[in-house]
Amino acid sequence: MDVASDGLNLEQAAKLRLVKDIRERSALRELSNMEARRQIAVDALQRASENLKGAENRRAKVEAELYQELASRETMSASELDRRCQLVLGRLAAEIESARDAGEQARIAHEQARQAVNEARTIWAKRSAASQKWQEIEGDVQRTTAVRSEFAAEIDADDGALLRYQGGSRNQAVGGWN
Repeated sequence: MDVASDGLNLEQAAKLRLVKDIRERSALRELSNMEARRQIAVDALQRASENLKGAENRRAKVEAELYQELASRETMSASELDRRCQLVLGRLAAEIESARDAGEQARIAHEQARQAVNEARTIWAKRSAASQKWQEIEGDVQRTTAVRSEFAAEIDADDGALLRYQGGSRNQAVGGWN
């Protein structure tokens, strides 16, 4: 927004700057909130990754245990052991798939949060620039007002001197006719 500072009075400029400052603070709060959400998404992504790794480790451990049982074959029949393996491995596969899905959802949430932070940062930067511009405009208005006041004082002083001079000339002219 380009505004000529000489078209504003000091009160208008101060009010407009205040509005811009309020909008800048609002954008900064929103940026802070988005950063917090992004950090939550980063933490969720980290947890999902750890959960997936844990599930994969549990599956590997259980598979090793089941194969040891299969090798010993002393405790149960091969068909019973095979059924048990399928059941346990199926449950572990579902756990791993669930962990992968959670990881993907966390990754998507993280990407969305990152984009929201970037958008909030852009808005804040624009509002910050506008606020700074209005501070400059308010300063220009203050300087213009001061210069105008100074000129008005000089004109008043000159008018007073002119009136004294003219008054003195009339007295001399009037006194000379006597």
